[in-house]
Amino acid sequence: MARILSYGAGLVGSFICDELSKSGHDVTAIALNHDDVPMLEKVRDNLSFSLVEQDVISHLADCDLSKFDLILNLLPGRIGDSIREHLIKNGVKVCDLAFSDNSPDRFEELAKQSGASMIHDCGIAPGVSNMVVISEQKGVPPLKSVKIRVGGNPVIRDSEWSYCAPFSPTDVIEEYTRPARIRMNGEEKEVPAITDRHMFIAGRHGEMEAFLTDGLRSLLTNPEVTCESLSEYTVRWPGHIEKFLDLQNSGELDEQSLVQQWAYTPTRSEFTYMDITITPDSGPVVRWEFDIPGVDESLDRLWPSMAVATGIPFLVACEALLDDRIEGIQSPDNYHSDLDEIITRLKTAGAEITRK
Repeated sequence: MARILSYGAGLVGSFICDELSKSGHDVTAIALNHDDVPMLEKVRDNLSFSLVEQDVISHLADCDLSKFDLILNLLPGRIGDSIREHLIKNGVKVCDLAFSDNSPDRFEELAKQSGASMIHDCGIAPGVSNMVVISEQKGVPPLKSVKIRVGGNPVIRDSEWSYCAPFSPTDVIEEYTRPARIRMNGEEKEVPAITDRHMFIAGRHGEMEAFLTDGLRSLLTNPEVTCESLSEYTVRWPGHIEKFLDLQNSGELDEQSLVQQWAYTPTRSEFTYMDITITPDSGPVVRWEFDIPGVDESLDRLWPSMAVATGIPFLVACEALLDDRIEGIQSPDNYHSDLDEIITRLKTAGAEITRK
């Protein structure tokens, strides 16, 4: 049994902490506030880990991190990034999901000095997407292009946003406003987010819209990924991003209002979809498709799709850290040998995954 401390216990974090606790670990989570656990009442009443409401920074200042075998960084991007240096300086094992524009790679030298180990970006995308790309890249000539499209959305559209945020809404807004780092014709570029908009068929869900966002992370800097063009797109129902742009262009964009309007609703059916298209210089195109369903009480599936899609790869990464299989600071494409295990667990949780 390991002693685990989690900073953050939101929609995804609650699932992760609950699963680790059910596996026999002693898990304590520091929640930002009670609203940070927007779970179904049936689930919330039966959570198996200890939940403490306390300011993260004050807890860090008073906490002896050496008492724990593993620290989880499950905070929203900006807050999560602000605690990384402190965690690494203390020489602990860290499983990190906080997505910000700053990569934890910048602390590599500090991790060597302190003996810390960390795996970061270990969700569905970035995370599983990185693993898929590097697994297809191994032992083959340079690829022509890789296109990743991913998003969590409600099953049924509405007359408003046709959206409910499966993770921190503030992180979603940052996705829409932060420039997207991509590779085009062998050259890394920064382009405005929400460009290269296009419609496509998202499996059984029908026509959806995709647009560039900043999610490639370590794929851009990994020397093993020899690919001419790399891009990642967020997937939404048609009309969603047009509504956001209209507000932005009119100067009426109110972040707090969007956070409220996009709040996750436990009674609303949703799904997480991802496809990855890998085009070689010659030979057949390879296309992966992931379709993770959400809550379905008839099947005893009580967690939202994004919690499962992100949580399962994160849990596998936690096991790798506890087993001392991670040294220094690693990204999912540095450490990708558990891809088959992740796919098996996702399928067990109800996901449909194909490679064609």
